[in-house]
Amino acid sequence: MGILDIFKRQNSSNSPKTAEQRKKETEKLLRSLDIPYIDHLPLVEEENEVKIRTAQEIAERILILVYLAYVSEVPDKKEIVIDFLKANSLWDKVSPDEKDLFQKYKLTDQDAVNISWRSEAVWLLLWTINKVDKLKLPTEQVKIPEIVSRLPKFLTDPSEFIETAIVRPITEILDLSDLTYRLHWATRNADLNKQTMPANLNLSIIMERHYAINWVTYYADEWDEITTDT
Repeated sequence: MGILDIFKRQNSSNSPKTAEQRKKETEKLLRSLDIPYIDHLPLVEEENEVKIRTAQEIAERILILVYLAYVSEVPDKKEIVIDFLKANSLWDKVSPDEKDLFQKYKLTDQDAVNISWRSEAVWLLLWTINKVDKLKLPTEQVKIPEIVSRLPKFLTDPSEFIETAIVRPITEILDLSDLTYRLHWATRNADLNKQTMPANLNLSIIMERHYAINWVTYYADEWDEITTDT
């Protein structure tokens, strides 16, 4: 069962939810999992106000993140990958910070760690375009073969993957946005207070998911400018 299934049961009529209803549903789920929350944490956007990235934008971003991760592990293939991205109209979609990483003579250890953790953002983005059926609570890192199995073969034409991507309904994306936001508060609070993480949650995974879902919902226009306030 995915973590959002409870929301589907509660909203079986498929009628639009208000942001306040969504918050209350999330808090009910958190109580059932014994995960703390604060009532005054703000609401996420209303369904009729939020702007969502297109499925094609999301698919392109997934490919960029995956190829950056590959280059970080196999740096001698850097030029081949950059040429591939240029040939498939993806290089212009690479963010300025990512271009610096792609072209950097030698990545630092911290660069490599940061890039590696982006796999958790990729997993969430795959979910938003229906390439992952269900998301579980963020307690265990995603297995890289699980990501690779959902992508076009290495250095092959990505156009079908991009063009056939279908974004999930707005209500599901906002359900996840609200939940991720409140999970991030709970784990960040536990970390700051040197407490045991509730429900075995992983703060680093949640941070990456929060970054990705905030990009999907236009928390900022550009990938490099996304923040994950709690």
